[in-house]
Amino acid sequence: MPAAILFVCTANICRSPAAEYLARHRFGEDAALFRSAGFMFDGRESPKELATALDDLSVDVRPHRSAILDADTLTAADLVLTMEARHLQEATVIAPDAFGKMIPLVDAAQRVRPGQTLEEFIGSLEGRDPMRYLDSRYDVDDPYKRSMRRYRKAVTEIDQLVATTIGSIRL
Repeated sequence: MPAAILFVCTANICRSPAAEYLARHRFGEDAALFRSAGFMFDGRESPKELATALDDLSVDVRPHRSAILDADTLTAADLVLTMEARHLQEATVIAPDAFGKMIPLVDAAQRVRPGQTLEEFIGSLEGRDPMRYLDSRYDVDDPYKRSMRRYRKAVTEIDQLVATTIGSIRL
């Protein structure tokens, strides 16, 4: 059974669906089960600006509908990649036992070593101090209701982070 990789952001309409759909596009559904969720809405579409930015990479996010993050979703995931450090904090409140498999995507891209198995990568997260996630240094900027340039910048950053992180892990 393929690994379940969950991307998390605030509303699950911009950053986490971008990561989910970029991961599917880059690595395929056979590599892993890529999903996303957020804290605010259920059933909302992504903004047209995000769809336009992803169109530039031949990725269609239009089928996406937002999903609310819950304990079952966190428990079912093998790896949880958040768009901000505070998302990791909020998700830990929902499922405290899942902290060991949660990490901001920016931090994951910095920590991952090429050729690591998913188990090795998650093992490398043991012993982290949760206090390290109290600032914004691990955040992907949210483009919501901002300029088209910001959407494109966010998509480019997320694509690079997904390529580095998922591309380095042997799934």
